[in-house]
Amino acid sequence: MYTYRFNSMSTIVQISISHEMFANDMMPIYKLFESIENTCSRFREDSELSRINQQVGKDIPVSNEIFAILKEADRFYKETEGIFNPSVLSALETSGYSRSIEYIKGQEVIVHDLSTNVPSLSLPFTLNIRKQSVVLLSTIDLGGIAKGWVIDRASELLERTGYGFINVGGDIRIFGELPRALNIGIESPFDEKQILSSIQVTNGAVATSTSMKRKWLVNGEWKHHLIDTHTGKPSESHIVSATITAPSALEADVWAKTVLLLGEEKGREWIKTKDSKAVLINKMREIWKGGEQHGVV
Repeated sequence: MYTYRFNSMSTIVQISISHEMFANDMMPIYKLFESIENTCSRFREDSELSRINQQVGKDIPVSNEIFAILKEADRFYKETEGIFNPSVLSALETSGYSRSIEYIKGQEVIVHDLSTNVPSLSLPFTLNIRKQSVVLLSTIDLGGIAKGWVIDRASELLERTGYGFINVGGDIRIFGELPRALNIGIESPFDEKQILSSIQVTNGAVATSTSMKRKWLVNGEWKHHLIDTHTGKPSESHIVSATITAPSALEADVWAKTVLLLGEEKGREWIKTKDSKAVLINKMREIWKGGEQHGVV
């Protein structure tokens, strides 16, 4: 397998593929990631998402890419009954996540507005398919869902060259037909150097959602990026790491977050409805895999 790496979306993109790729082969992948980051980053003042967020309540024409991502956001909002809700942007900023994670991870962040901001449980935008436009009812964040979307698009391009997988910050999508199952190690959310479990996959995608990595301090209290839409605050779920398989990277990303936010009992029930493989790790360091508790680590 040939391996290629580059930086995008505040993480490392790694491509492992059966056939050698040259500059002309890689260029469409680079441009795809660059385009989506430029379109969907809330940390770039000139991004399309930032422009839309500055015009809440107005009917704004949008690009093909952001319209496609918003349609998926609408689908997942309904599928998760509001657990997935892109209106968490104001809650994230209130919790101190107003700069890209590499600038605040593990740092003390000063927050001037400590008021509780509970996102509306209704979908925070309406789409006009005929005009390809959107009306926001509140500001939105598309970070995770945009990453899943671009991974799936990149996989479609890579499959034209060979088989393999793409790994973007731990979200993995297989493309083509692998000759054997891919064994994916699952890091301890308490110690990145320790592998606690694994999942074997031959197709589709795997994603992990954890409340232990993207953390910062506000007034001496640890905060993280996974917002409970019922409270408007970082989730207090007992699950601290949820890894799940799905047909696509987009679904895997949303499903992993949903399972973590639902908590242990409801999260396990969700997994059963999807017929997916999963590994859950809770605050007590207990591991649950495929319907069984695998002890304490």
